[in-house]
Order: sequence, then structure tokens, then C-alpha cells
Amino acid sequence: MNILNNWKTLELITREGEMLVCIEGRVYGSNPRFPSSSHIRTSPVTGYAFESNSMVVMTKRGSQYLLGKPDPSETFAQQRLMRRLARLGQKPPSTFNELDTQLTGYVDGHKEEVAKAG
Repeated sequence: MNILNNWKTLELITREGEMLVCIEGRVYGSNPRFPSSSHIRTSPVTGYAFESNSMVVMTKRGSQYLLGKPDPSETFAQQRLMRRLARLGQKPPSTFNELDTQLTGYVDGHKEEVAKAG
């Protein structure tokens, strides 16, 4: 997976008025399209996830980039990126599955157990 360092977020508006979020930075990795340390701009970001406490962004063209160190001028870059994506309705994939995680009767059952034990 390619790593983006010295990255910053760009907000772009299409002619139709659609807001897009792209990332610009220096790419490092094994992708033959990009010589190491090339300066690139991603296609629009469509989502993100966290892997081992690192943020990974997914783009419209299907690429994934692990975000390394942000541009020093970008304070709170990761938090700002997450807020921008949330405004566009792009949120991290949830691991919560409401069908597998239906906890019912816990509170009532727990109260009964406490009453019996007490």
C-alpha cells in the first residue's frame, strides 16, 4: 500500500457544485506508476478506515493510501479530514452489526440477579 507523507487536504467544487475532497502529498511505496517521493493528488476520497492506528483513505479510482505525516502547516490534519468527509456523508465503515448484536433483556435480567444475590 502506498504511503502519503507531507499531505494536505484539498476541497474542490465541480462545475455542478458538488464538493469533493482530495489529498495531495508525497507518495512512497511500490507502485510503479509513482516513482518514490513523487508529488501526487489523489482522485476524490470516498471513505476511510483505521488500520493499526493509521488512517487509510480510499479513492474514487479504487486506490488506498496510508496517511503518514501531514504537511507541517496543517494543524489537526487528520481530524479536519474526518470532519470534511463526515459533512459529505463519508464515514468509516462500522464494525457494529445490529443483527448480530441484539442485546435484549440484559437490564431486567441483571436487576433480577442483583436482587437475588443481595
